[in-house]
Amino acid sequence: MHAEDNSVYKRRLGFVVCEAEGALLRMRQLLWVWMLLMALAFVNDRCHCCLQEERSGLLEIKAWFIHAGAASSGLRGWDKEDLNCCNWYRVSCDNTANRVTGLVLSGVNDGALGKDLYLNASLFLPFKELDYLDLRWNHLVGGLKPGSLLSILFSVHIN
Repeated sequence: MHAEDNSVYKRRLGFVVCEAEGALLRMRQLLWVWMLLMALAFVNDRCHCCLQEERSGLLEIKAWFIHAGAASSGLRGWDKEDLNCCNWYRVSCDNTANRVTGLVLSGVNDGALGKDLYLNASLFLPFKELDYLDLRWNHLVGGLKPGSLLSILFSVHIN
């Protein structure tokens, strides 16, 4: 009878070991699923950025104002290291497409230069969805009159 008890004990022990191995396998599978979901969440978070073309366009606008002699403090938060320009100060974006829809550049050249600036309208070409552009208080001159191409394409506010 002792041999039978030993045999039953070994079968039960084998069953418990199999159950433990199965549980360990399920835990490994769950760990892989969790890691995959975390990776997808990270990639998904990184993809909710503005387009590279628009981020580069914004940095070109900042460089233009700095080159023209305007104080860069109005665009201080615009940094090439920050991938999501939709979070930048003075920039608004469409929440679904993450395209730049508005720029508030009023007062970037707040008169510190004491001279008028001729704006290069081609700076705004990368922004296909831009519908609001505020350029007030920048001492800008040139093709910014009502009815100009820039004011026809966008809802432009100029001083």
